Amino acid sequence: MRRFASFTLLLVATLVASTASAREPRSRSLATAPEAHELLQAEEAGLVTVKYIPNDSRSAQIVVTNRSDRPLSLRLPEVFAGVPVLAQMGMGGGGGQAGFGAGGIGAAPQTTGGAGPQNQGMNIGGQQGGGMFSLPPEKTRVIKVTTVCLEHGKAEPSPIRPYKLVELESYSDDPRLEQLMQSIGKGEVAQKVAQAAAWHIASGLTWQQLAAEKIDHAGGDPDEPFFTPAELQAAFKVVEIVTKRAEAAGATTSASGT
Repeated sequence: MRRFASFTLLLVATLVASTASAREPRSRSLATAPEAHELLQAEEAGLVTVKYIPNDSRSAQIVVTNRSDRPLSLRLPEVFAGVPVLAQMGMGGGGGQAGFGAGGIGAAPQTTGGAGPQNQGMNIGGQQGGGMFSLPPEKTRVIKVTTVCLEHGKAEPSPIRPYKLVELESYSDDPRLEQLMQSIGKGEVAQKVAQAAAWHIASGLTWQQLAAEKIDHAGGDPDEPFFTPAELQAAFKVVEIVTKRAEAAGATTSASGT
């Protein structure tokens, strides 16, 4: 009888230990599951640091570092602007289109616009689609994005000037610009075509003015058009499309709000 009781106690103890060990990995995995955050909200909360580094007018790098001790699942802004820090501080003025430094030492370069990649991999590991990516504790990821300039007449963006990543709506509330940036993120429009459309929408340049834009060559070489006729024709069509999308989105919003 005592042997049976001892065997029963041993069996119960074994089952309890097995159950505890089976639950432990699940509990551990739940404890380390990535927390989901919007990128700029995570930055505001001090969970991450975000650096926006423009390569030039056509592309930029968003450098994100996880400052916390836990993995994070982060979502890039669907559309964004890269704003010169000196411009935010009220310093600088208009520069020339020719490039960086055209407006002098204190001149602020152009604000840029773009969108997080929506339908393509970001080549950073942990890609989850829809602008989401995972970031382990105390690790850094670099996200490459396509951009356009939004302020014609100012200097070319440069990595030697400090920039800050912000929501696009904090720079412009034009719904056509938002739709254009979304098209860039989805890979629907080429960068040069998007640039012409962006200057038309954000800076008010006419198609005639855009056609007159030139690339200045040194050494007496003849100048060449900044945009080809085909690029301007495509940009004209893109503006028509994003205008219709903006109108449709506005109508949908109005209907849902009634």
